[in-house]
Amino acid sequence: MGEIRPFTEEFSSDAADLYLRSMRGQPGRHSEALRKYFGHIFLCNPWVAPDITPLVYLDKGKLVGFLCVIPRTMEFRGRLIRVAVTSQLMVDSAVHRGIPGLELLRHVLKGPQDMSYTDGAADVVGTIWTAAGGHIARLYCLNWSRVLRPLETGRGLLDRGGGSWRVLKGISGLATMPGDFVLSKLPLGLFRPPSSSCATRPVSARELLACIQEIGWREPLKPVYETTSFIWMMSEAAQAHTQGDLRMVTVQDPKGVICGWFAYWAKRGGAAYVLQIGVRRRDQFDLTLLALLRDAWDAGCAVVKGQAIPQFLTHLTRQHCLFRQPDACVLVHSRDSDLVNVVRTGEAAISRLDGECWLRFAAEDWT
Repeated sequence: MGEIRPFTEEFSSDAADLYLRSMRGQPGRHSEALRKYFGHIFLCNPWVAPDITPLVYLDKGKLVGFLCVIPRTMEFRGRLIRVAVTSQLMVDSAVHRGIPGLELLRHVLKGPQDMSYTDGAADVVGTIWTAAGGHIARLYCLNWSRVLRPLETGRGLLDRGGGSWRVLKGISGLATMPGDFVLSKLPLGLFRPPSSSCATRPVSARELLACIQEIGWREPLKPVYETTSFIWMMSEAAQAHTQGDLRMVTVQDPKGVICGWFAYWAKRGGAAYVLQIGVRRRDQFDLTLLALLRDAWDAGCAVVKGQAIPQFLTHLTRQHCLFRQPDACVLVHSRDSDLVNVVRTGEAAISRLDGECWLRFAAEDWT
């Protein structure tokens, strides 16, 4: 039986090595940047609390398991609750199988938080969660995508093939840009540049937070943001340069009244990854979504991708969005069955800013 201990700076190097082996399949030593990132994100974030901490699993003094835990605050039916957001559940498979992961998760789920949550878990992690009493929030597992430039989107898929496919990608670039330009002139709504009657304004993190706090959400479960921690989080997200440029934008209706907002990573010639989109009224979602699509088009993105917003699935479909369920899944656990059911039925105002998807682990080349 191993020993579970809180994560401290002394474990940063071993945790970084374990990350490369278990999550990237890359043997060898970690980079100094990755070691520092572990300590910075998990020990120096503005939500650090002594009773909800990242954990390590030691076997005869050797680190063979790790589970990140970041405490966050949400509001549930008018009362503040504590949420343990988990990330990077890792086990050294050369030494152990699933036991350290299950023990680490069980230890976290017994903590003082009202709810435990993650939004980037692989299938195997979902199996561990359900074995420990957690649930899969299937409505939030769906991702949507809206193709803006179909030929450039197809060209981007060649990257996944590697080898000679990447050579083909370089050659195809000579045709995709003019080809997409021609398609955009066709009288077909799917191919034409998105348009919206709303005006948009790029804003700072502080201005975005002011908009969010002024508009808010009507769902029974919603995030609670505080100025210092929100600005810190958006600053961290802005450093994910391989994902693109972080854009934070407010949306004004034709009368000049702010009706919504969105935040996303914009990568010219690549994907726009939506972190959050919010609206003042339900009937303003289509206008706000179109403003997002237009902004992504102007930024040169080929496709826009986001996490499903259950109450707006029909709206997304109307704007030619396609849905798929990737390998990653959204998981929730709570001793309060009402809280769990709100998430499982899609009645929570949760986005990629409220889980682990804004972190830079998957986005960076840590070698």
